[in-house]
Amino acid sequence: MNKFLPVAFLTPLLIGACRPADTTGADMMDVIDMAMPPQAMATTIRDLNSPQNTVKVGTRVKITGVVTSPMRWVTGDDTAGYCYYRVHIVQTDPAPATLGDGMILTLSLRTTMWTDGSTLTQCKDRAKSDTVAMAMDTLVAGQLVEVEGSYDTRANCGATTRQINMFGGKIVSQGMAATQPTPIDVDPTQYVTATGASKVLAKTFVDGHAALVRFTNVKSYGRSAMYQDFSVSPAGAAPGALIGTNYLRATPGMFTSMPDGTTYKSITGVVLADFCGGIWPRSMADIVP
Repeated sequence: MNKFLPVAFLTPLLIGACRPADTTGADMMDVIDMAMPPQAMATTIRDLNSPQNTVKVGTRVKITGVVTSPMRWVTGDDTAGYCYYRVHIVQTDPAPATLGDGMILTLSLRTTMWTDGSTLTQCKDRAKSDTVAMAMDTLVAGQLVEVEGSYDTRANCGATTRQINMFGGKIVSQGMAATQPTPIDVDPTQYVTATGASKVLAKTFVDGHAALVRFTNVKSYGRSAMYQDFSVSPAGAAPGALIGTNYLRATPGMFTSMPDGTTYKSITGVVLADFCGGIWPRSMADIVP
């Protein structure tokens, strides 16, 4: 039986009810021989996300960014035999913020000794033997980090998104960042989740993957009673953006979204390709009625 369940770990450990992670694309597995990693090429997140980027997949790079993840996000797949760990960061200097500021840091660890117990617990235990996985767990939103890893891409809902493969990499905290992330005001009607048999991730999610964005003066519709996700648009009807509440439900207390038709002064969140496109608020502070 394929158990593909998510968990989010924060220090101290916080676990909540979470929607399963997307399985439409394959993460890069830990098959690279990093015993003697090559010297990392210094670059920036904006350069890697630029249409003019010439860095080849597999190139070891060094970047800096500010953590926007409220926690380390973890999923486990005992059929594939892997645990997956993820955080996201953004470039904040120089100002102003751009939609090319975000980057996903991802780590895949092989786990061969699955038992009948919790997949989530086993992925937590597996992380204890990996320095990068544990470093991800200690990160705090707002920290400036220096990252070394391999530039990578991922097939994601019919499109390709960029990420840094952290297997054999490094994450070093530089303390709290002097310049904190600033959300970019965008139109929610341009961030529509892909649907249908031949669904393809919208270009706005590809170009702005892991960027921090904000919608203002929007109204909710399409609330999910199971996951508490909802969509927003200026008119309170489609087309609009899906608000993924995964982070909100993974922190202490059960989050319950407001009824359809609720007006929000603003909703801020991270652009993510999970479930073919959604915006994930980091905490309740990102939702302003």
